[in-house]
Amino acid sequence: MRAPSIRLLDGSSGGGSVAAMVPQQQKEGESKAKESRGAIKAGRPRVAGGGGSFLPGHLGSTMYTEQLGTVPVVNVLLGSVVGIGAAKAVLGHFSVMVRDIAQLFVAGPPVVRPAMGYDITKEDLGGWHIHCRNGSVDNLAETEEKAMLLTRRFLSYLPSSVFETPPTATPDPNEPPERRDEELFNLIPRKRTATFDVRRAIRLMADRGSFFEIGPLWGTDQVTGFVRFAGRPMGVIASDSQHANGGALTADGCRKLIRHLDLCDLFHLPVLNLVDNPGFAVGLEHEITGTIRWGGQWMIAFAQATVPVFTVIMRRSFGVAGNNYATPRAQPSMRVVWPAADTGGIPPEGGIEAAYKRQLAQAEDPKAFREELMARIESARGPVGPLSRFQVEEMIDPRDTRALICEWLDMAWSIVSQPARLKPRATQFRP
Repeated sequence: MRAPSIRLLDGSSGGGSVAAMVPQQQKEGESKAKESRGAIKAGRPRVAGGGGSFLPGHLGSTMYTEQLGTVPVVNVLLGSVVGIGAAKAVLGHFSVMVRDIAQLFVAGPPVVRPAMGYDITKEDLGGWHIHCRNGSVDNLAETEEKAMLLTRRFLSYLPSSVFETPPTATPDPNEPPERRDEELFNLIPRKRTATFDVRRAIRLMADRGSFFEIGPLWGTDQVTGFVRFAGRPMGVIASDSQHANGGALTADGCRKLIRHLDLCDLFHLPVLNLVDNPGFAVGLEHEITGTIRWGGQWMIAFAQATVPVFTVIMRRSFGVAGNNYATPRAQPSMRVVWPAADTGGIPPEGGIEAAYKRQLAQAEDPKAFREELMARIESARGPVGPLSRFQVEEMIDPRDTRALICEWLDMAWSIVSQPARLKPRATQFRP
């Protein structure tokens, strides 16, 4: 049993604002600060949430930086969260808000009206449809009870602090590590432009019922969450080919991956890295949103991760994004490919037009020449070439993926549980 440290802001007192508690906080500030540090050393997760509008001296960023780098912090939004409370709501490792009950904003309608000159409701200003889709809040709950269940489930994958290893669940005897799901063999479509359900793939490989998705409504080109294999928790990252852009990395997708990699690295969770990525998203929209800037930060975050990574190249790995996805630097890591693996600098369907632009323009029959080039490239596609050059290490039957991950986790767990690793990481968590 683990006892969390809980902080509540009561909306019936000063609207839940921190200002309403300032006199008492000033009186007990030192004792509360000691209590907070004590909770960290004792390894108690801190569950936070609320609103506010005034910043006492002892509630500055230093204390929150220490907490975020040491214990799990969860923010549960159960009403209107305003001002400094809104800032606190995003300073955590996980957040959940209740549909039609919770709102999040820097300032509410009474402030917006005179400042901006228009009327707006609380829900329209800061409801779930805004903040669960822009990444300010991770998950949406239908009721307060379900918000608590989401909180408990999130915490079940994490240690009480960075000074401990992640908690393991008792393995289900009906789910042996060598379990093989036949559906995995035909999950990847033969047609390269067809999509597949990567969440289904995750569920088929992991312990049944263990997949917990984080941020399903934002950065939707990427999938992040937790899973268990033989009772041991892992983080998981993947691209969603069913997204409108085929899983290409967007600015929001990069932000989502950065945050999740930081979270897994902070709390010593090995990462399952499922690769089916066509590269960075292209076009005017993605230039405007700074996709390449966020992409660069994602590349650095991946390079900074120190936890073991198990990479499965399921299908596509193209361009800077796809190849960075497929080549994590963390040690020790393992990388395997499925038979459908398709890697390269740029997808041939568009790459031919760029690489052979002049030749195509000068060809007597551009269509026939393009088909000839495509046929030549098709003959060399697939995992055999990279395998023969040792650019990838091993090709496996997709049905054997679970068994390999469970076997690899024995080694990975011996690494993450080393006493020298059970400490705050050098790079601070980026909320």
